[in-house]
Amino acid sequence: SFWVKDTIFVAGLGRVRQGDADPQQFSAGAMVYSCTDPMMSDAAMKYLLTRPAVPAPLDPNFCPFVLGKRHYMKKVADCAQYGKISEVQFAVERPGGCVGRDKLPVFADDHEGYDASLFLAGECIRYMLWQRGGFKLLISGPAKICADLKTAYSKGGKYDFEATTMPKIYGVPWEVSIVEKPEGLPAGKEAPVVCGKVASGCRIAFDLGKSDVKTVAVKDGEVLDSAETEWDVTNPDPQYHYDVIVKAMKATAAKLPGTVEAIGGSATGAVSADSEATWCDCFPNVPPDVYKQKVVPIFNNIAKKEFNGVPIKVINDGEATALAAVQ
Repeated sequence: SFWVKDTIFVAGLGRVRQGDADPQQFSAGAMVYSCTDPMMSDAAMKYLLTRPAVPAPLDPNFCPFVLGKRHYMKKVADCAQYGKISEVQFAVERPGGCVGRDKLPVFADDHEGYDASLFLAGECIRYMLWQRGGFKLLISGPAKICADLKTAYSKGGKYDFEATTMPKIYGVPWEVSIVEKPEGLPAGKEAPVVCGKVASGCRIAFDLGKSDVKTVAVKDGEVLDSAETEWDVTNPDPQYHYDVIVKAMKATAAKLPGTVEAIGGSATGAVSADSEATWCDCFPNVPPDVYKQKVVPIFNNIAKKEFNGVPIKVINDGEATALAAVQ
């Protein structure tokens, strides 16, 4: 989301005005949140902020990303100054040889719209990172915006969270490189992960949320039982989490007329194509070295040790919701 001048709005959380005592913190109910991103410059606001035709009732100043980008693209189209528009292209590499590609027209660094170009390019990259993931960012385009984006996506930069989180997900160092010509960028490549749609026989499913473990027993596509089991995600002991999940799954499996034939699951955070909990934020306090050893293989271990090695498929909870929507 974008924000109107003098106001930061983070969807669903709250807002803070520049005149507040601490413009980098705001509250929502009993929680206090910090805004890690710097304030958008006035120049960027001019090129990115616009009001929807139908304002959001709870926040009339809210500006959706899609409208901000549309407003920016109109500014680009209306620019009559020769040589002031060029293009930045980027590629995000991830395991399996997959590559995400995108591009954005950008204003020259001496144009008043440059700040907006830098801001929007950074957000387009961030969107792709959290949409598809990646361990390496390659950028090609005008020298200054490439250098500024590289700084922003390096440790200690604006996108420090992404630079420090992606290595946790993929187990390799985060890398940002500038490529001289766009032709030097790797070609885009996508390899969709296919999830089975068969629900015959006796199956169980689970969803790991921040407050509870949801479990479901299914026989030939019909739900026989469902349950919610509370758990403490702040517990640093991975054995605690293992035991809670297994107990909930077995209690639900007991409602089936036969043995479990397959398991499906979802969890918050990043889950690998091999159902590994590479970076799931429902285990936030497990120490990193213990996390890698005990939590990353937790789903496969449960299937192997507790359910006789039946097939298991676990995906991100958002992906599970999207998959359900198209069935």
